[in-house]
Amino acid sequence: MKWLRGSIRFKLTVATLLPLLAAISICWVIGASLITTRFSRQALQNVASNLNSAREIFNSDLSRLSDTIRLTSQTPELIAALTQAAPIPDIPALQTVLKNERLSFLTVVDRYGFVRWRAANPGISGDSARGEKLVADALKKVPVSGVMLLSALQAGRENPRLPSRMSLAVKTTAHGRRYTKQVEERGLFLVAATPLLAPDGTLAGAMYGGVLLNGDNRLVERITQVVFKHGDADTRSGGNATLFLDDIRIASTVRDEQGRPAIGTLMSEEVFSRVSRGSSWIGSAFVLNARYFTAYEPLRDLRGTVVGALYVGMPEKPLLHLRQQVNLIFSALMVFVTLIGIALSAWLGATLSRPIRALEEGVRRIASGENLPDICVESHDEIASLAGEFNTMKRRLQERDAENQLLNRTLEQKVLERTNELEEKGQQLLNTQRDLAQAERLAGIGLLASGVAHEINNPLAVIRGNAELLEISATLSAADQPEVETIIRQVGRVERIVSNLLAFAGTRKKVIRPFQMEALLDDLLDQIGHQIPLERYRVIRSYQMESAEIIEGDEDQLRQVCTNLIVNALQAMETGGELNVATSYDVAAGRCVVTIADSGTGISPDIQDKLFTPFFSTKARGTGLGLAVSYGIVTDHGGDIRVASEAGQGAEFTVVLPLRQA
Repeated sequence: MKWLRGSIRFKLTVATLLPLLAAISICWVIGASLITTRFSRQALQNVASNLNSAREIFNSDLSRLSDTIRLTSQTPELIAALTQAAPIPDIPALQTVLKNERLSFLTVVDRYGFVRWRAANPGISGDSARGEKLVADALKKVPVSGVMLLSALQAGRENPRLPSRMSLAVKTTAHGRRYTKQVEERGLFLVAATPLLAPDGTLAGAMYGGVLLNGDNRLVERITQVVFKHGDADTRSGGNATLFLDDIRIASTVRDEQGRPAIGTLMSEEVFSRVSRGSSWIGSAFVLNARYFTAYEPLRDLRGTVVGALYVGMPEKPLLHLRQQVNLIFSALMVFVTLIGIALSAWLGATLSRPIRALEEGVRRIASGENLPDICVESHDEIASLAGEFNTMKRRLQERDAENQLLNRTLEQKVLERTNELEEKGQQLLNTQRDLAQAERLAGIGLLASGVAHEINNPLAVIRGNAELLEISATLSAADQPEVETIIRQVGRVERIVSNLLAFAGTRKKVIRPFQMEALLDDLLDQIGHQIPLERYRVIRSYQMESAEIIEGDEDQLRQVCTNLIVNALQAMETGGELNVATSYDVAAGRCVVTIADSGTGISPDIQDKLFTPFFSTKARGTGLGLAVSYGIVTDHGGDIRVASEAGQGAEFTVVLPLRQA
């Protein structure tokens, strides 16, 4: 009994503890996920904000260069020399600006774009710089500044020392794209140009200058110090910044394994594929061999071409470590709450076992025949004994209720089955009556049509013969020739109507042979393309080619059916549209389904019931026999033809044919 009593408390304890543990586990998972997501989102928001700050610093350098060029261009001696077309002397002020402002080059051109003087290379002048957009815009009296990519030859003309400073060894980098060049000889420059105006306001020339960014870490170090609030020594563990030429680091505070700036290393390939197309990147990416929270922005030259990128980023490792610490604290809190929950569940289990024992005792006395007004809760007992005694009384009532419920369900099920059977039989009877009425009506009309057609054929042949004799007669005047041609043309139309009547009457015998429906439809669509221009239609052939079957039937008659349906569909789309011809097979059911759908004006419901009635047509010049003949051919093959349409939403005709003929 003591073991049973302990078992009850254990089960109650577990029953109360499991929901608590489940809730704690869910809270832990959700909390950890929220913490991870929050850390990542906050880090990405920070680098995005840092990128904006880096852009402002970059633009401020560009503005400072532009101001320097603009102020330098106001030198009186320079304006006078350009205005008088005299050789420009060696102006000390320009040399001072070149040195003090650490410009890579400073050049003056006349109003025709020819170089008059280079401060960094005075010995070379006279060449034209008008082809450069920088100079061309300045000669339009428009100050301009931006980023510019120069080859070694171009930079060497401006300053002979630049090619050696521009040259960077390209280093193979993990996660970077494969690079064919061993050395990058191009240079990325901050450039600015301003027009030089004479005292009377006319254009005298232009001045432009630039600062080489290759290997110059001053800008990226200033960005790192301002944005991340630390100096050069902290860049290995904190944030960093980089300038790229294409995907090559030309200036960077990112450090390699030896602690040196990672100049010449490559951008991650997945980032470059985005940035090279002109899009920014904000997300986690590899920087050298470690993952960083990164933000990249493409740098465009004066023509709008992407020539590099500006980057700021922070390593993920410190944030991951912080996240782990927060997760540990959160986990410890969850463990503490769990221990409290276990103690609480044990106490609840012991408490709940008392009323259960009292309830079991009362139920036993009731089952033994005692008439007790109340059940007193005074002692403890076993949960298994309680369940057994209580179930003895409850089972008697449940068995009686179960028998009644089973009987009721059986009766309801039988009534429902009989009702469904009656509804199905009634629907089948209605369908059979409609088909019989349709067949009887078509049979009568077919018999009449056959007789009329045979009677019309003889006089029609006489009329055609006489009209043809009259047409070739020498006595026929030119004025009467069109009238005779009209008679022959109308006789031909009557002959086609008679032919349709004979086809509708079923006087032709079926010639059964195997053929492939897809080949028939392709041939038919190609022929119709010669008769009806298909340029304004979009024809879709949705064939079930992987399981295409050879079917049996009269290929010529079924060709006529498909021709009627396709021509009707094309005529329903007067301004063009979409024609969908589809096939499918149900081998198990032994049938082939051909669907012809259009995107035309559709068919109203009151007309759909009359479509297959002979001599009913919605066309001004129609005979009303096409669909009736098609219906007869399909039913003669043991198949069925249906239509589904809504006004204004196109129509869909479905032809169901057996794969084999009896």
